[in-house]
Amino acid sequence: MAVSVGYLPLISTFFVVCFSTNSIPVLSATTELATKVCKSTTIFDFCRAVIYSDPRSPTADRVALAYIAFGQAYANTTKAADQIASWIKPGDEDETQVGMKKCQRFYGWAAQSFREATGNMDSQVYGGLDRLAVMGEGYARDCEASFSEQPSPLSEMNQNLIKFSNICDAVSQLFPQDENGDPVLV
Repeated sequence: MAVSVGYLPLISTFFVVCFSTNSIPVLSATTELATKVCKSTTIFDFCRAVIYSDPRSPTADRVALAYIAFGQAYANTTKAADQIASWIKPGDEDETQVGMKKCQRFYGWAAQSFREATGNMDSQVYGGLDRLAVMGEGYARDCEASFSEQPSPLSEMNQNLIKFSNICDAVSQLFPQDENGDPVLV
């Protein structure tokens, strides 16, 4: 039986789809890595939104995921620090303003820890990423405690900083360390 010329484009498309899947497993495997990282957090949907907002995420390996997570955390934290700075009124020393000034410093230190992580990755140093990730969470908690009123006026920002820190910590677990804190090659 002869194949009609009208069916050739359809048959060609079928063969292309069926037999050119050699790139699909790579995409699937890297997508699975990002999903695995997000599943290890307590904030799966937030994590996926953060990770997949970067166009590199579908093909990201563990190093690229670390750059994405720490880069997003740094960007969010510096933006929050700038916003806090805009709320500080010079010469006003009421309790809220004092808390804002403390939080501006805490957010600056959190941003510095995320920036240090990306600097370490630039030097191919992956040990200690977990420590730098957790520092961000600690600074968010310190900021929250800077206010006598609870929740503080910065509670939402603090919760976001904790979430970003959680994502960074989850990614840092892709770089295991031995009992001395030295990286283990995987």
